[in-house]
Amino acid sequence: MTDPTGAHAGNDVDAIFDDLPSNIDTDVFSVARLYDFLLGGKHNFAPDRDFGRRLLAIEPNGRVILQQNRYFLARAMKVMLADGVRQFLDLGSGIPTQNYVHELAHTVDPAAKIVYIDSDPAAVSHSNYILKGDPNSGAVLGDMVDAERVLGDPTVKSLIDFDQPVGLTALAAWHFVGDGDNPAGVLQTYRRMLVPGSYLALTHATIDGATGDLVRNVQSQYQSVMKNPSPRTRQEIAAFFEGFKILEPGIVNLPAWRPEKPEDAEGAENIWFYGVLGKLIAA
Repeated sequence: MTDPTGAHAGNDVDAIFDDLPSNIDTDVFSVARLYDFLLGGKHNFAPDRDFGRRLLAIEPNGRVILQQNRYFLARAMKVMLADGVRQFLDLGSGIPTQNYVHELAHTVDPAAKIVYIDSDPAAVSHSNYILKGDPNSGAVLGDMVDAERVLGDPTVKSLIDFDQPVGLTALAAWHFVGDGDNPAGVLQTYRRMLVPGSYLALTHATIDGATGDLVRNVQSQYQSVMKNPSPRTRQEIAAFFEGFKILEPGIVNLPAWRPEKPEDAEGAENIWFYGVLGKLIAA
């Protein structure tokens, strides 16, 4: 059954996910499942849908923004894959549906390795169901802020060879890392494991521009269900890329990042997420 927005309206997750952990609290909000709802998925629960509707009442472009986030991913993956990158570590992955990292990579090379990291047990369960039977992909339950634990995870160590270039991706996730968790320092911990030729692909909510007040209203809504929502300025986001060469066109609103057609970038100023891709030039 679907609601008028096209999202799954049942209180339980789709029956095909019969391996959902028994300790999942379906009454607790999850960003991963919120994004699934906004993208038209069915792996979400009532609190995720309720919050999503409140969000859309403030920002009707919410779904468009997340669609643009996926379009950016496809274009950034094209650059990394063309440069020979064949392994990817995705931080704050959510539920990897609808042409996500593993599908994009395996279209080019079925042997490409992908590991998804998320702190939501249900999202990780869903991810491992989706990836079942794929020896080159896996999902790990972990806090992306705890970089040392993520990097030491057995699945990460078995699939990712850090002696070779890695595509590190953090899409619509890093604005949930508050300043108190030292977001730049955490990314530097990951960077120290990477060899030159690796990449960092990031999308991030911003308070720059004419949409700043709107973004602050959205931030206030998030504060009702979680801590540390932190949209940032271009300058603050640039600080995350120490050691990386930021590729053209720089830190820009998502539709303006290497659009396939000039008209695809129209209205970019209304999409209050930046997209940026950096290439590691020094270990």
